[in-house]
Amino acid sequence: MKKNSMLGSVALWWAAALSVGMSVTACSDDSPSAPSKEIVKVEIYKAEDGVFRLQSQYHLAYDGRGRVSNVRTDYGTQEVSYTYGTGSIAYRWEGRDTVNGLFISRFEAELRNGRVQVGSADRTQGISSETFNYTYYYNGKGYITDATFGGSLSFNYSWGKQSLIVESRPGTYNAEYAYSKTLNDYSFDLNVLPMLVDSRPDVLMAMNAYAQLAGVLGTRYPYFLEDVDYTYGYQYDADGRLVQINQTPASLTPDKQDTYWFLFTYGE
Repeated sequence: MKKNSMLGSVALWWAAALSVGMSVTACSDDSPSAPSKEIVKVEIYKAEDGVFRLQSQYHLAYDGRGRVSNVRTDYGTQEVSYTYGTGSIAYRWEGRDTVNGLFISRFEAELRNGRVQVGSADRTQGISSETFNYTYYYNGKGYITDATFGGSLSFNYSWGKQSLIVESRPGTYNAEYAYSKTLNDYSFDLNVLPMLVDSRPDVLMAMNAYAQLAGVLGTRYPYFLEDVDYTYGYQYDADGRLVQINQTPASLTPDKQDTYWFLFTYGE
């Protein structure tokens, strides 16, 4: 999400199946609890004229089952609220675009095995309104392989041995992501982050980043995926939790020359 617009971002959405180990030894009641991995705030800083400036802040709230229930940003006064049904999900995204003013988008989908396969969205801005359909396909491991947005834009995901290749049809977007060793076992899929700072218009809506935040777009890849046009640095707190990801350009690709910091705040 940019400072003044929700449009503009790239694309990843695989949502998550990490097994939780269970100890065979009973714990005493006074055993210390594990530190929370529930991220309640994400701050995004961008390097401008040698200074890192705050671009956006995301505040996340969760329901009693640990699911994202609300996402709010202080920049552009944009907010997303989620409603979970039995085998369904809906969310409402409201904000202000600097060019076209106030907009409201709604997304609804039935879930099969916890995943969206077909969904629809409508977007209202002023007196104009548009409706879009989404269709998703997954492989045997549950990872996203194909997605179609609005019947005219589609994305193909090729999960290779060394990297993930994402290509769009028509060919307006392609990217390669390397498999890192940084765990992606937090309260939402960290692979949403690269799309929040991408400058290409409408990809955030097309790629449905907010459904990815809700964890309903396939199996989450268990590690952070690194765009090969950047180098990454990771900082952890005393409890081993990520507190900062640094994303620095590593190529001469014109649209990938900005440096970003992602900072995390955890709940109690």
